[in-house]
Amino acid sequence: MPVAARSVSPAGQLDLQDLFDRNHAAREALDPDKIVALYAADASFWVQGAPRIEGREALRGHFAKLAAQFGRFGWDTRRLVFGDRHWVFEYDILFYLKDSNGEAFTARVPMVDIVDVNDDGEVTRKDVFVDNEARQAAFQRAGLA
Repeated sequence: MPVAARSVSPAGQLDLQDLFDRNHAAREALDPDKIVALYAADASFWVQGAPRIEGREALRGHFAKLAAQFGRFGWDTRRLVFGDRHWVFEYDILFYLKDSNGEAFTARVPMVDIVDVNDDGEVTRKDVFVDNEARQAAFQRAGLA
């Protein structure tokens, strides 16, 4: 995966690349406990078109449900940009699914994450923007729509 240059916040306290890498590794491991350990207690998570999820316990339940529903998935990075206590991650998420005939296929859905972190390096807010046409087509093909 191409990555941006290491980025330290202007205050010199946060290594945003490290925070991104740890967040990404927890998601790849499909471990809800590792994921929410990186979030602030009052963090929020929102995916375009769905209700906002607030707090670690609700987040843990959401990430556990995603892991159970989709199993493993991957990413193709398009762009990763760091700012002051935030990053923007543009990527294609890769869902490994089966169609209605049981044939395996990889669904590619473009997405953009905007992630804010606090001074302690915890995610405070994550907003996810989805190419809804691509998501709908993939989920319809897999019988999930």
